Amino acid sequence: MGGYVAAILLAFGVVFIFIIYNGGPQRDASSGMYAFGDSLLFTAVFGVVSTIPTGLTLVFLRQSRKFWISLCVVALVVASTSLAAIAVIMSESHKFMPSASLWPGLSAIRLFVSPFIAASVGLSALIAPEARFRRYLFGAASLEGVSSVYGFFHWFALLFYR
Repeated sequence: MGGYVAAILLAFGVVFIFIIYNGGPQRDASSGMYAFGDSLLFTAVFGVVSTIPTGLTLVFLRQSRKFWISLCVVALVVASTSLAAIAVIMSESHKFMPSASLWPGLSAIRLFVSPFIAASVGLSALIAPEARFRRYLFGAASLEGVSSVYGFFHWFALLFYR
């Protein structure tokens, strides 16, 4: 728990320093855009720094067979939601689904967190004590990776080809 508190404090500190060095009238004029950028910076710093306590926790839990079985099940279920998010976004972009629906927005958010989930499940797979657990976790990380790549091409790479 202390490692995550330290990661949060470090992320707040980095964002605070970033705000101090990038203050000015343009920050005040576009405060919403800067706030979104600050939240992305916080998420990135916290995501990177929190891998240390997560890795240590996984090492300490290597002997718990119930934990690894539960983690594999949860990782595969969560990874399947990323495939569902891809299906929703594809059906919405091809007008199979009404655009007033809530699902495309939720699916977009789901795909934005997919790289972080892929990294954490991949880290878990590297630390897993048995080959069977590693296969399941690498499978879940691969599904999340596919979702990340799809999200990147759907929103960023294809902007240049439209």
